Amino acid sequence: MTKKVTYTSTLPEDVMETVNDYSEKNNISKNKVVENALRQFFFGIKQNDFREGFKRAANDIEMRLIAEEGMDDYSEILQQNEKKRK
Repeated sequence: MTKKVTYTSTLPEDVMETVNDYSEKNNISKNKVVENALRQFFFGIKQNDFREGFKRAANDIEMRLIAEEGMDDYSEILQQNEKKRK
């Protein structure tokens, strides 16, 4: 089980009302609403970091060549597997 940490924070009133409403409608604790929101927020940041990394790699000639070589190898493996099935 993950260790829990207690913290104190303030939120704008409208955000807290939204948390309360969502919590009541979905029968989950306010803490779980905030936890899920933070997890989704950080997951989005990681996704964006990966996306930006792939964009940088796509513009890098060396990375593009490595990827193309990998696709050639993958294509050869698929062709070999097809021959084995026949």
